[in-house]
Amino acid sequence: MNNGLGNLDDLFQSAQDDGLTDDTMDLVIANLNGPAVMTAVHTPLDQLATNEVTLAMNIIDMSGSMSSHANDLIHAYNEDYLEALRNSSAADDILVSTILFDDKVETLHGYLPLEDVPNLNNKNYRPDYTTALYDAIAAGITNMVLYAQQLRSSGVIVRGIIMAYTDGADNASKQTAQDIQKSAEDLLKQEIYSLALVGFGLQKQMGFKDPNGRSPAQIMAEGIGFPVGFDASLNASGLKHIFHLASQSAMQMSQTGAAFGVFS
Repeated sequence: MNNGLGNLDDLFQSAQDDGLTDDTMDLVIANLNGPAVMTAVHTPLDQLATNEVTLAMNIIDMSGSMSSHANDLIHAYNEDYLEALRNSSAADDILVSTILFDDKVETLHGYLPLEDVPNLNNKNYRPDYTTALYDAIAAGITNMVLYAQQLRSSGVIVRGIIMAYTDGADNASKQTAQDIQKSAEDLLKQEIYSLALVGFGLQKQMGFKDPNGRSPAQIMAEGIGFPVGFDASLNASGLKHIFHLASQSAMQMSQTGAAFGVFS
């Protein structure tokens, strides 16, 4: 099963021709048959509204510690991210995919036009269990690389933005931080991908000061090769703020090819 991606050998060869190394291809192959990849169904080529697209991947923590904040997160994601993008001038150029994770990783939906993206609700966002952050990011990278490569091989201009959101460190993954870091460094060399990690309430939770002045999210981001780490308050206003910034970053990526200027 390859979810309409075509000949995977051809995709892998074109990815290597475009400069992706074994570090990324090994990660993709290791995750190819995982449920989060197997169930990802993306928009077919003939249904794209434009030949220049931005792929926006959101990887959202659904572990048990998020349970008391579920309603606030659902509201912020729906209103300050999805609805903001739907009402933006870049709406036709952005395809969104959402991955949710606790100790398992679930692709809520593959890359879809904003009008077809389902909102979060209390049925599909149900926090519980532990935190398989690295497995979720690995699945997100795999889904993005496979679909982006299919689009690029068909002449579509592609940009990609991956944002991972977590309220704590990984404690349940098979993948390692080093696996993610190698692939992240590989993707960044392509100069079409932007990668960021958002930490929910980590400063209060971890309660330490880094001698180099880095925040907890910056430390976590650096450990997986993501150049941007941003700390957000884990409350209604903090969630609204961070998902607003995320929507602005996706718009910025679509319009200028660069993201995360809004975080500085």
